[in-house]
Parts: sequence; C-alpha cells; structure tokens
Amino acid sequence: MAIGPKIQAKVEWGLDKYRRALALLLRVSFMKVDRDAFIRRVVLKSKSADVEQLVMKAKDSSLADVLDEKYMKSYYKKMMCRYSCVLFIASFFFTIVPESLWYTIPACIADFILFQCLLYIAMQKIMIMYGEECDLKRDKKAGIEKIIAIDSSGLMIGKYPLLQKLKSLLGWLSKQIVKRLGPKAIAKFSRPAFVVIRRMAIKWFSVIVAKENVITIFDALVPITCGVISGVVSVVIFVPMCNKLKRHLLERNASEKDCDNVVKG
Repeated sequence: MAIGPKIQAKVEWGLDKYRRALALLLRVSFMKVDRDAFIRRVVLKSKSADVEQLVMKAKDSSLADVLDEKYMKSYYKKMMCRYSCVLFIASFFFTIVPESLWYTIPACIADFILFQCLLYIAMQKIMIMYGEECDLKRDKKAGIEKIIAIDSSGLMIGKYPLLQKLKSLLGWLSKQIVKRLGPKAIAKFSRPAFVVIRRMAIKWFSVIVAKENVITIFDALVPITCGVISGVVSVVIFVPMCNKLKRHLLERNASEKDCDNVVKG
C-alpha cells in the first residue's frame, strides 16, 4: 500500500483542522474591523476637504482611490510600525518567561495566537485600504472564508509557510542553546581577555572582578538577548507578509484599471 497518499491525507486533515481553529479567532468581536468606521477614521486623519463625500466614495471603492498616494503610504507605514512595536514587545516578554514547561508552552501558544490576531486585523485594514471587499461586521462568513483563503494560499507567506508556525519557538530554543553553551564558551575562549580586563580594573579602579560575576552578568543577559531575537523574528515575518498582500492588491487594481481603460478606449 502506498504511504504517500495516506500521509498527504493526514496532512490535509491536519491543515483543515488548523484552518478551522484559526477561523474561530475571527469570530471574536474585537477581531472584526468595522469597515465604515475605519474608512471614516482614515479620511478624517488625512485632513482633506469634503470629508463626507470622500467617505462615501471610499465606501463604494477603496481608500486608495480617493486619498492621496503619499498619504496612503504614510498611513500604511505608521500602521505597520504600530503593529510591529506591539508584536516585538509581546514576543520579547513571552520569550523571557521562566524556563519551566508550565510557562514556556503557554507562552509560545499565546505568542502565536497574538501574531495571528494582529495579522488578521492588519489584513482586514489593508484589504479595506486597497480595494478588497472585506467586512466581518456585515458578512461574517464570507469575510472569514476570504481571510483564511488568503492566509492559506501562500500569497503572503511564500514558499516557507512553516516559518509562521515555528517562529514562536525560535526565541525559546535560542535561549536554551545559548544558556548551555555560553558559560562554557566564556570559560574556554575569553579567559585571556578576562585576565587582562581584571588586571586593568584592579590597576585603575582598585576593583576586584571575579570570574563568577562575569558569568552571572552573562546569564542575566541571555534571556534578554533571546527575547530581542524572538521579537525581531516576529516583526521580520509579519511586515513582509503584509507588504506582499498590499503589493498584490495594488497590482491587481492597476491591471483592472488598465483593462477598463482599454475597454473604454
């Protein structure tokens, strides 16, 4: 009997359950971006004249069609900076949790869920900004199906979809590796430098620096360093995914306008 089809069937079953679990996030009330309220907020911040007229036009098409391109780029960058800061801080603190599995596993799960929540909220706003119909407040089922389909299509992740799932574990694994190898590396490779620094400290400041104190400081910096690594990895994965969706929508809108011009011509 062929093993390949069986494995493939199990993988498809697992991915289907995974998508269903993610779809539950979009049913939570705070995950639903109010399309009309978001459009009005973006237009108001643009400080344009005839706000009500622009809002009505944007509801019929998209924000990119009625607002200045320079302003749209500026608003998008600020939005990405805001989400990146939240994601970095959260990933940092989720990584520096105590090393017990009772803390580490829930922290990794919470880190991943937060990543998905911010990603889905950002996706809704990008779709509203650049012309993709998405309104979970009015049509919850169609909106959820569209977001899950885009997230699962590979459009935003590219050919490495597992990076998104594994990024929550990166900080913790780095923390374990560095903590176990770090003190040995200090003892083996940095002893000559340590001796020189200690002699200089004694000579200039009359301060005795013990080897144990250096290792203690290093151990304290390990979780902080790994927290920074985890936060950076989260941002490095998050921002390009959003950029790919934005670029796809812009290219699609440009091609649709070209087709319309050809038809009119």
